Amino acid sequence: MTTTPPNTTQTSPASPLRELTGSSLLIVRIGTEVTNNELAQCARLFSDNYGVWGTNVAAPLRPGGRVKMTAAKLRRQCLSDPENTVLSMRFINSELVSHAFATRWYYQEHVICWVTQLVVDVNMRQRYITTSILRHITDHAWFLPASIISLVSSHPAACRAVAKLAGTVISNINLPFIQAHAQEVLDCTTVDYLKGIKLHDSLFDAATDGAVSLVDTNFYIDHGEPQATLDVYVAEGSWVLGDLLDGHEFFMITPMPTCPASLLG
Repeated sequence: MTTTPPNTTQTSPASPLRELTGSSLLIVRIGTEVTNNELAQCARLFSDNYGVWGTNVAAPLRPGGRVKMTAAKLRRQCLSDPENTVLSMRFINSELVSHAFATRWYYQEHVICWVTQLVVDVNMRQRYITTSILRHITDHAWFLPASIISLVSSHPAACRAVAKLAGTVISNINLPFIQAHAQEVLDCTTVDYLKGIKLHDSLFDAATDGAVSLVDTNFYIDHGEPQATLDVYVAEGSWVLGDLLDGHEFFMITPMPTCPASLLG
């Protein structure tokens, strides 16, 4: 079987998809068209806004210090397979305020789309920008073959946005679907940072520490902001993925409405 999912935009169009509303510009590019300048802008947005290290981070990293990204590291992590990668960016007044990288690979005979990085300027959050930039990925021809959308994230808002793209709400996420497919999806991933990470939760290893769907990424970012959001969702009764543990991130895979019945059991 070919390792490249079928897509009419494998050789991508000369002009990327753009949406212009007032001073807001959205650009979606296939990975082969992402420029060095765009990578540098994304790395800077990440470094300025992604978060700070938590108390258990190992030296020489410093608790409270910003989690940094370089363009070279970003290329390795999110653009290692450019033909099967897409980048969505939103600019306001010519400044990049949000970006999302996604990649795709075959799982069995189906295509899975994985959101590999999602960053929103801290001053622009809670304005539906996350949903907007992800929606422009799922609306793009690049995404058409995908049956599943997935991500690993410490932020509950990112998980809720991905659930919305799949036509559901976070409280109705299909936990048996995650349990049935999670390990095999990870086993066939083409994303380097996902290779070898360990699932940890009640779905997979009978965890009794409040985890329901987590992976141990050994990524000790401070959880202050995502925990505050999680507390709101838990109080609403809308959260089903369990507690957020130090050094872990939520793991979510969810079928798209076009997902074949053979995958749904």
